[in-house]
Amino acid sequence: MRRGRRQAGGREPEFSKQLIADIRALLWVVTVGGLLLAAYCIRTGYAGALPWLTAMVGLPWTAHGVVCSNYLSMAKSDHRRGGITYEAAKAQDFGGNSPPV
Repeated sequence: MRRGRRQAGGREPEFSKQLIADIRALLWVVTVGGLLLAAYCIRTGYAGALPWLTAMVGLPWTAHGVVCSNYLSMAKSDHRRGGITYEAAKAQDFGGNSPPV
């Protein structure tokens, strides 16, 4: 059985939300690891070029930006008139029986 974080109501999070959560955890590991490696290089007197260290931290953050941008675009299309989520909510009277304001 797959273990993972559960949302309210005991459901598994959607794949896209789980993907973003996993990427965020990976970003913390890579960023902290890169900072520790940079500190180690400074402490030991390493005088070589460090572009690989910059890429090790910078490229995953760039990928995270792309993933979040695409997720936001998907969410916008789903939540506007004619989108999947909008139409589902409309069919259920937008989740409530309250009178229009």
